[in-house]
Amino acid sequence: MAELGSFTCVGCALLCDDVVVEAAGDAARLRPGCALGAEWFSEGMRSRDGALATINGEAVDVESALVRAAELLRGARRPLLHGFDTATVEDARAAVALADRLGALVSTRPVAAVWPGAPAVPLRGASTATLGEIRDRSRVVVIWREDPETTHPRLLERLGFGDPSTRLGAERVLAVIDDRDTATARRADVRFAWSKERDLEALMSLNVLQRGLALYSGDLAAELSGLMERLGSVPHAAFVYGSGLTQGTGGERRALALHELVRALCHERHVVTLGLPRAPGTRGADDVLAWQTGYGGAVDLASGHPELLTATGPLAAEEGVDVSLRIEAVPTELPAGVTEIALGGVPAGWARRNPEVSIRTAAAGVSSGGTAHRLDGVPLALQAPRPDGAPTAAALLGRLLARIER
Repeated sequence: MAELGSFTCVGCALLCDDVVVEAAGDAARLRPGCALGAEWFSEGMRSRDGALATINGEAVDVESALVRAAELLRGARRPLLHGFDTATVEDARAAVALADRLGALVSTRPVAAVWPGAPAVPLRGASTATLGEIRDRSRVVVIWREDPETTHPRLLERLGFGDPSTRLGAERVLAVIDDRDTATARRADVRFAWSKERDLEALMSLNVLQRGLALYSGDLAAELSGLMERLGSVPHAAFVYGSGLTQGTGGERRALALHELVRALCHERHVVTLGLPRAPGTRGADDVLAWQTGYGGAVDLASGHPELLTATGPLAAEEGVDVSLRIEAVPTELPAGVTEIALGGVPAGWARRNPEVSIRTAAAGVSSGGTAHRLDGVPLALQAPRPDGAPTAAALLGRLLARIER
């Protein structure tokens, strides 16, 4: 294999910037080894057949596709911009500018999934930290219903729980809350295995214990008291959480309970949270939304000023979405009557479900550069080891905005 050099990997939201990529044709290998990153680089370097742009599945030039997309967006009653799975900060910034002009809904969440409620972080804020702070200061790290060994393969290493022979601080405790038999759970020093349905009960009970009150007898009382005792005995602790806690009905209520617990614990020690975004581009898109509108996650710009979107489902009939612009994300199921425009790569299976307008973009971190935000908010530059001439989503969105404003 030929060595391409050192690059930032966008295989997951961890955005490791210390990897060396070796390639032979479309196959890639990383040092340090990471199967998820190697798969992502290999997919990004794979030759793309077919047209750069289509309208109703028929090949057209990019300009014709942009003309049709602009017509659809200009005539939309209730446009929706969503996705951002592999979007750069530049892509997200251009998308928010277009959404502002259109008075659109913007969402970085999976729009077809069960809506978990109003986002907890924009409502109440969060205590956060960088990977380095957690690695160097947290004596107890609680991973709540996530499996980063699979989804973010080097996270435990970056948090100081790598090779036991080089582990930072023998007194550090890795606690995992999960009733599944995961690779991360098997690494835990302490494990709690109640079911997901009891997470809100557990969090509310921890809030009770934090106030120095006694719990009513129950099967979780001993476990929760033990966890609270560990948290209370250290000067710094961290909670790592993600969609395992927040996904589904009531998910944001559970997230709100976690952040309330962290806020209360901070009266006597420093406690932080680290969210695991569902995709590499999610954190950067959320940050751009927060900078530009004051809210992250889901924002409604229809009234002429930003409003936090609290709808139970952004694609529900009462929301009236009629045109969807999907940006750097895999296809999602849309209700009948919603016209789709897609800017992004061509994932497997796309040909079986053609959007009305589609334009293939350059893969950020492989065929185009840009800026991405690591899951702890640290900005990192992306490189382009294999440029292929395709436009970036940011460039296409800028051209769309210019055409709509004519």
